[in-house]
Amino acid sequence: MLCFSTLIVHGQSKLIIHEQGGATQSFLLSAIKKLTFADDFMLVERKTENTIPFSIPKIASMSFQSSVNIIEKQNESLSIYPNPVTNNVTVSNSEIIDELKIFDMQGKIYLHLFPKQEIINIDMTSFSAGLYFLQIISNNQMNTSKIIKNY
Repeated sequence: MLCFSTLIVHGQSKLIIHEQGGATQSFLLSAIKKLTFADDFMLVERKTENTIPFSIPKIASMSFQSSVNIIEKQNESLSIYPNPVTNNVTVSNSEIIDELKIFDMQGKIYLHLFPKQEIINIDMTSFSAGLYFLQIISNNQMNTSKIIKNY
């Protein structure tokens, strides 16, 4: 049984359809014009090629494959201290911080500022303990770092 819902896909490069019996087909997302569901069929309409029908009862699963590589890189111009933090954290950058966000692993934003300064003190006493991400935009460049909040 397949369940369908609205999908918003960011950073994904391929749609992979696994059919019962072992057949698998993959499509570059950039080559797909639209997916249509009608009766017991899913139609994959491609931008430059023919439309391919799939029998929904014969689809075992669908998945997305990412070609995005995430490389963690140290930014010497950015300092976050203390980290882990209990109450207040200081964010210091060598250039003016235009925008700052703190969000959790689910993407929920806890703080969004436009400080226009190099050093910012943030009160995190009301934050629950856990892992957060600090994202700053400075000089048209985005940097994301981890912040661990202690009890």
